[in-house]
Amino acid sequence: MIKFRRTATIKKSAKPQPESKLSRHNKTERTAATRRRARNSIRWQLLTTMIGLIIGLVVTLTVIELVLQKQSLENELSKRVDLMKANLLERGSTMSNLMLTQVENDVAAFNFSHITENLHNTIKESPLLAYGILTNNDGVAFVHSSHPELQQETLTDEASRYALTQQHLAHVEYPALNATEFILPIHFGNKPWGVLRLGFTMQELNKEIARSQADIATKTRDLIISTALIALVFVLIGSAVVLVISTTLSKPLMRLTESVKELARGNFELATELLDENAQGQKVRFKAQGEIGQLAYSFIEMANEIRRSQDKLADYNRTLEAKVKERTQELERANEKLQELDQMKTNFLSTVSHELRTPLTSVMGFARILQKKFESTLFPPLSQSEDKKVQKAMRQVMENAQIIVDEGERLTTLINDVLDLAKMEAGRVDWNMRELSVEEVIDRAIAATSALVANKPVQLCKAIGEALPLCEGDRDRLIQVVINLISNAVKFTDRGKVICRAQLKDGELVVSVTDSGCGIKPEDQPLVFEKFKQVGDTLTDKPKGTGLGLPICKEIIEHHGGHLWLESELDVGSTFLFSLPLPQQYDPDATLMTQDGEAISLVWQSNRQALVAALQAGLKVTADPLQSPNYSILIIDDDVNIREFLQQELSAENYAVREASSGSEGLAIIAGQQPDLILLDVKMPHLNGFAVAARLHSHPATLHIPIILHTVAEDKFLAEQLGIDYYLTKPAKEMDLLATVRQVLATVPPRKKILLFSGGDAQQDSWAVGLESYGYQVRIAATVEEGVALAVSLQPHLVVADATLATEHQLIKRLRVELGLDRTFFTLLDSPDEP
Repeated sequence: MIKFRRTATIKKSAKPQPESKLSRHNKTERTAATRRRARNSIRWQLLTTMIGLIIGLVVTLTVIELVLQKQSLENELSKRVDLMKANLLERGSTMSNLMLTQVENDVAAFNFSHITENLHNTIKESPLLAYGILTNNDGVAFVHSSHPELQQETLTDEASRYALTQQHLAHVEYPALNATEFILPIHFGNKPWGVLRLGFTMQELNKEIARSQADIATKTRDLIISTALIALVFVLIGSAVVLVISTTLSKPLMRLTESVKELARGNFELATELLDENAQGQKVRFKAQGEIGQLAYSFIEMANEIRRSQDKLADYNRTLEAKVKERTQELERANEKLQELDQMKTNFLSTVSHELRTPLTSVMGFARILQKKFESTLFPPLSQSEDKKVQKAMRQVMENAQIIVDEGERLTTLINDVLDLAKMEAGRVDWNMRELSVEEVIDRAIAATSALVANKPVQLCKAIGEALPLCEGDRDRLIQVVINLISNAVKFTDRGKVICRAQLKDGELVVSVTDSGCGIKPEDQPLVFEKFKQVGDTLTDKPKGTGLGLPICKEIIEHHGGHLWLESELDVGSTFLFSLPLPQQYDPDATLMTQDGEAISLVWQSNRQALVAALQAGLKVTADPLQSPNYSILIIDDDVNIREFLQQELSAENYAVREASSGSEGLAIIAGQQPDLILLDVKMPHLNGFAVAARLHSHPATLHIPIILHTVAEDKFLAEQLGIDYYLTKPAKEMDLLATVRQVLATVPPRKKILLFSGGDAQQDSWAVGLESYGYQVRIAATVEEGVALAVSLQPHLVVADATLATEHQLIKRLRVELGLDRTFFTLLDSPDEP
């Protein structure tokens, strides 16, 4: 405060400076902030809340009172109207009975002129009677006071017909005529002769009703005014009371707020002084009782505790900084030691590589020389001897020499594996990446391993797919992988075949080595790719190798961007497979990218025969009457535990459940028999869930199958782009899973829309009929421009077109990029054969 006053004094003595735009802007912002704080203060909120409650209560009571009074006045008006109507009816009934006697006498005397005269005189004398009509049973009017020209005419209107049907005194209201008509049957002797109709006007009654309504409206208006004045008085009184109460409550709260602000700035002394009742120098002392006083006392205690904690924290920070500095120095020294050890490890490996291989080479060389010397020089003369001891010694020497060679080769393999693994872990492997042929890699590997099957009843075969594309990789390393897989297969196969295959599958090159050996137990399969692990009983079976071959192969394949996996069945055989990605040749207009940078193609290439066969097969399965009435659900997930959990939950609900451990297996199952619903995981090897969904939605035979994504991957936007409407995040609760499944199966999906570009193909009409059998909405475009126009209005889910036509007219780019149809899939067919 003292510094502030000194600064203000200096400014007053200084020469006034023009106020800048920036200072004026800051001043305006401060003023606006002050107003916002005032509006958000407790006092203002309490005042507005209480006044609002008072106004609402008064208005509610006023409205209730007005509604009750209005209902009372309306009831009074209704009673008046009923009373006046009853009076009118009573008078009309009395007059009608008097006239009935006279009319019956005159009818008996056939004195109709007297009836007419008497009726006219009565109408003139009585303001209530408006008209009179006398008709016989045939409807002939003998008297008609309002329309004399109708006398002696037969009346056929609805009122006349109704009157002739009455046997007793009756009355009818005619609002259009503003009259009430009394119908009096006339008898001649004991027989009915006709009716007398007397119409009484309701003008006086309506005038009386109007006067009553005006009177009630006046009373209502006066009531509203008086009630509003009383309500205003109550609002003013209540507002004054609330203002006093809010001011009394808000002052200590405002002081408490100021104290909190000072505490946030770190001014502990000022924060506690603002709440001290005996503090000196305060213009207005802090006064609070009850809960607010207790809160202020607690706040003072909290401020003191925070100050003590802050002092302790400052001391601890100073100590911690010293400890951190000390630990940092220790870590730096440890890191230097680790780097030295790593360099020592590298130097040691290099030394071991030289020091072990050099004597091992000598051992292997001399062992082979001894074998040759024994076979060519020493043993031929001795073989002529018939001494059994000599013959036995010769056999033992040859067997021992062969053991030395075999164990030396095993030791060489062990050393090479250890060094290769160490280099890969250290990232010191030099990769020679270039374009290569997978068939050449397999041929070289088979040639290198052909000697392994020379002395075994095992046939080594290869099966290479047609027109395999080139891939990019390190040829020697890939040959090493295939050699290792073939060697393992031959090692564990006593008889049968070892087949090395290569094929193009789901946009990847897949190489597999299949044997007919003993197979691997399911519980041992995850161990085969771990370092220094060998499956089987190592106590009874002698380990053959280091257990590093497959881990090294796994490192090599993953460096190439592929995957290495195993499929095995005990006592049947095993298949080791690895995939190699092809060079990316996707059209960016026809792909979506996952968060991992993987391209998902929205285009399916097919020939026409395959498309027709798939559509016919799907319709045949759908129409099969022997199918189970239960819904069929396909689970596609690479985790066996997740599949087991889903299978148990869904089977308990009587769903027919099938399982697939990979995307490729799931597509194969769907091609055989389509399910009613697919539960699909995303993170799967070889073919992820997004690629599976794109494959299903780009195929006309599977476009209609609903998909639920059940995954840990958080890419809902991509899922929406792929047309997947249902998304469950792992781990999903059982109730959420079952509820979503029931909802999907119970919901009638909207009709999928397919656009066919005919391109002059006469079979398109028959295709349209087949697609419509699936429930699709199909439109056919005769030309490209017609199809583009239809795509804008139709917004199709799938476009089926000739591949050549789509390429020539850049159909995918025009529809997806230029027209914004980013959720449309494409099926491109090969060109039809020329006749």
